[in-house]
Amino acid sequence: MSGNSRSLNFTSSDLGRDVNLLLMFEPPKNGTLYKDLFPVCWKVLKFTPSGISAARVEYTADSGLLVPQRDTGNLVAASNAQRCQTGQMCVMETNDEGDNFLNPAVAGDPGVILCEFKTHRPSEVAFGLFNKAGNKIEPVMKWDGVGVGSTLAVQLTPKLRIYGMTDYQETELVRGEIRSPLLFEENLIALPNFTEWIVSIDPASNAIKINRS
Repeated sequence: MSGNSRSLNFTSSDLGRDVNLLLMFEPPKNGTLYKDLFPVCWKVLKFTPSGISAARVEYTADSGLLVPQRDTGNLVAASNAQRCQTGQMCVMETNDEGDNFLNPAVAGDPGVILCEFKTHRPSEVAFGLFNKAGNKIEPVMKWDGVGVGSTLAVQLTPKLRIYGMTDYQETELVRGEIRSPLLFEENLIALPNFTEWIVSIDPASNAIKINRS
C-alpha cells in the first residue's frame, strides 16, 4: 500500500489571476456515468494572482468503502466506512434502525474491490481514499441504487484528472460532464513517488497550463 502512495507538489508564481483546480479520478467502467455512477471532487487547489502559491497532494492508495450520509445534498460524507484493498470484500447490511453499515473487509477476488449488498433496499455506496493520518476517508466515486443481493466490483485505475474550475468544492458530486478543458491526466502509479508541477498561465492564449517541473 505505502509503495503505491504518491506525492505531487504544485507551485505557481505571479499568475495574474486567481486559479482554482478541481482534482478527480477517471470513473471506472461499472455503472452508467452521471446516472447511477458519479465522480466526486477529490481536491480543490487554489492559487493566488501574485506571489508564490504551493499545494501538495497526497495519494495514499489506502482505499476504502463508505456508506454516504443522508440529506447532505451534493456533498458526500461518510456515516460508516471500512478499509478495503484490492483483493478484499466488504458486505453492506442494514441494522434494526434501518441504517446501512459495512462489515470489516475479508478476502475477496484478485484484482478488484468487492462490495456485497445484503441490505433491506437498493443502496448507495462510495469508494474513497484515507488521508495520510488514516483518520478520514475522502470519497472519490459514488454509486446510487445498487440492488439488494448485488455485488459491486470496483477496479479503479488511479488516473488523476485536473480541470480549471471555480464552482466545485471538495467532496461534491460531479453530476455532469465538465465543460472546462482537461489540464492534466496522469496514472499516479506510473509516476515516481514524488513529483513537482508548475501551474502557469499561457501569455498567448490566457489558458491555464500544468507542466512537470
